[in-house]
Amino acid sequence: MSETPPPAAAEPLPPLEQMLVDVATVVDGREKVLFGELLDALGRRGFGPVLTLASAMTILPTGVVPMVPAFMGAIMLLASVQMLRGRKEIRVPPRVYRLQLPGATVLRALERAAPAAHRLGKLIRPHLVWLTRGWLAVRAIALVTIATSLAIIAIGAIPGLPFVLAIHLLAFGIGLTAGDGRFVAAGFAIFLPAAYGAAKWAGLL
Repeated sequence: MSETPPPAAAEPLPPLEQMLVDVATVVDGREKVLFGELLDALGRRGFGPVLTLASAMTILPTGVVPMVPAFMGAIMLLASVQMLRGRKEIRVPPRVYRLQLPGATVLRALERAAPAAHRLGKLIRPHLVWLTRGWLAVRAIALVTIATSLAIIAIGAIPGLPFVLAIHLLAFGIGLTAGDGRFVAAGFAIFLPAAYGAAKWAGLL
C-alpha cells in the first residue's frame, strides 16, 4: 500500500502582501491596537515595511484625517534618522509605542491597499539590490526621507500635499522591503518634481 505524499508547502507570499498579513494578524479583530505592536510586526524586517506602511497611510484616505500626515511624517522622520545612523530596525519612544489606533480603521486601510499590493507583488523581485542595501544608497534614501518628512510635518495640513510628498517615500519603502532597486530609482526620480510641485502648491515658489 503506497503512502500518501505529504501536501506541498504553500508558496511564500510576496513581501508586500506578507506585510499586510502581518499587520492584520496583529489587529486580529481587536477594537484597539498599539502603534508599537504594528511596528514590532514590521520592524523586524528593517525600515522598508515601516516606510511603506507610514507613507501608504498618508496616501490612502486615512491621510485626510487631521494629524495623521504629521504623525506618519514623524514616524518616517524617526525611521530615517535611525537609518542614517546605521541602525537595522526602528525604535520609538514608549509614549509613541503606546499610542492606540482603532483596529477597524487599520483593517480598512489594509483592505484598500490589498489590491495594489497584489498587483505589485507580480512585478517586484530582487533587482539592482545595491540600491537597497549599499551604504551610500541607504543614506541617500535616509536624507531624502528626512527632508520630506519634515515637509510633511510642517505643511502637511494643506489638502493634497501629503499625498504628493509621500509618493516617492512609498517607492522607497517598497524597494527596501522587496530588495528591488528599480523602485528606489523611481523614488529618486519622483522626488525632485514632487518637491517642486509641493513647494509651488504651498505658495513657497
